[in-house]
This record gives sequence, structure tokens and C-alpha cells, in this order.
Amino acid sequence: MKRKVIFYALEVIIILIVVIYLAITKFIPEQEALKGSSEKLWRNSNYETAIEINIPTGPKFLLIINKNKILKNIFIENEEAVFLANKNIEEQKINKAIKDIMDLLLNNNKLNVSSIEVINYNDNTIYEECLNIINKKLQENNKVIEIKQLKKTLKDKIKEETFDITTEEELLWQLYLQSRDYISEYAKEEVTTQSKIEKSSAEVYADEIYQKLITYMINANVKNQTKDDSRMPIQYIPGDSANTIFPTTDSWYYIENSKVYAQINIESYKFCYNGSIENKSEGICS
Repeated sequence: MKRKVIFYALEVIIILIVVIYLAITKFIPEQEALKGSSEKLWRNSNYETAIEINIPTGPKFLLIINKNKILKNIFIENEEAVFLANKNIEEQKINKAIKDIMDLLLNNNKLNVSSIEVINYNDNTIYEECLNIINKKLQENNKVIEIKQLKKTLKDKIKEETFDITTEEELLWQLYLQSRDYISEYAKEEVTTQSKIEKSSAEVYADEIYQKLITYMINANVKNQTKDDSRMPIQYIPGDSANTIFPTTDSWYYIENSKVYAQINIESYKFCYNGSIENKSEGICS
């Protein structure tokens, strides 16, 4: 009897190891690969320095650069800058990335202005490299534009923003979420026709989102998490492979004793998950 218990315990442990391994090596990388270049999940380890470009009455965006001088993220800060999203500029060396950004700004007539702000948030060497490329591109295109060079810190930016935050890590996360919002709204506007989702399809999408929450819980080793925790916002988890179906904003989830409880709403359809995908019901959680 004792040997049988030990055998079953080992079997459970092996299954958990396999699930975690697949989540890390297969599921999460596949999901990241499906996202646009500007929608990859934000990681604080990506940040070494930042450069912000602000064009009056035009685009405003923040470039996140790592210690290897690679552009990791473009944080869209207003609607005018959304055209820069998902152009595969990220993951390039900063000198190539800046050239591509300048080409996009020029081709979209965003540099018909008298001045622009280029703000340095940390590394002077990288900032000077970027300035040189910007100046060269402007000269090549006969653009006479004053570049206002500014030096700030992330703490300065915290004071400028309306986020209810105190730390630099929280600021970068909120800027990432804000950027995703701009990109998402733009994508919705681009879709001129969209067929209504059938109930059976909505349930499949909801189940897929729930499974991704399970994977997140296992991979991040989260045993308990409240509804208002912002580490993995449910509204940014797609239910389809094309990344076009997302839960409505009134969806929520929390984790308690390594179980996920969730209200996942797809359009007008609502599904309640009471700790497992098997324990699911249609309608609002009571």
C-alpha cells in the first residue's frame, strides 16, 4: 500500500514536470510568436535606457533599449503614433531601428514640423548615436527641424503621467498596457466588417483563454492572486490564433490555492469557471 502511494505521488510529480516543461518550451513561445512585434509581453529586464520622441500635434512614443543596444519595445503614447506598431522594428540594433522609424515618420508625413523633442532617460552614448542618425535622416530629406534635446529620469515621467503609481517598474508596465490599448483600439477600427460570434465558438475562445490562465499560473508559480493584480491582465489574452478575439473589459479572474476562478465574457456570451474547466457554467458567476 505504501509503495503504491509513493508510485502515484511520483506519477503526479512527473506529470506536473512535463506540463511545466511544455508551458515554458512550447506553449508560451508559440503564443509570443503569434503576437505582433509591438505586443510582446513586457519584461523589466529589457530596460537599460529609453529615448522618447515627441512631435508636437503628432506622434509620441518611447523606445525601450536593452544593454546590448537592441530596441526591445516601442511604447505607443498617443493615437498619432499607432502606425509605428507591429512593423518588426523591435529586436533590431538601435541604429537600424532608428533609421526604420525615421523612414516611417517621413513616409507618413509626420515630420512637417518646425521642432521635435528627443528625450534621453539614461544612457548618453546611446542617446548621441540616435541623435546622429536622426540628424542625418533629416538632412538627407532636406528637413530643417529643430531638435530639442532634453534629459529626464523615469521618476520625472511618473510625475508627468496620471497613473496611480510610485515605482519605475510600475511606470514601465503601465506604459506597456497603455500602448497595447492604443494598438488594440486601432485594430478594432481597422476591422470594417466582423461576423457575430456563435455561442459554440465563444465557448471555445473562453476555454482557450482559461487554459492560458492555467499555463500562466503554473509557469509563474502563482498560488494566490487577487482580482485587481495587474501582472497578467485577462483583457489582453487572445482566445484565437489570429489574436483578434479578446475577453470583454468586465471579465475577471483570481487565483486561490492554485485554482483559477474566472468570469470570461466573449461579446454577449458569459462563462463562469469555478476552479477548473470542468466546473464551468454559462452565465455570470454567482
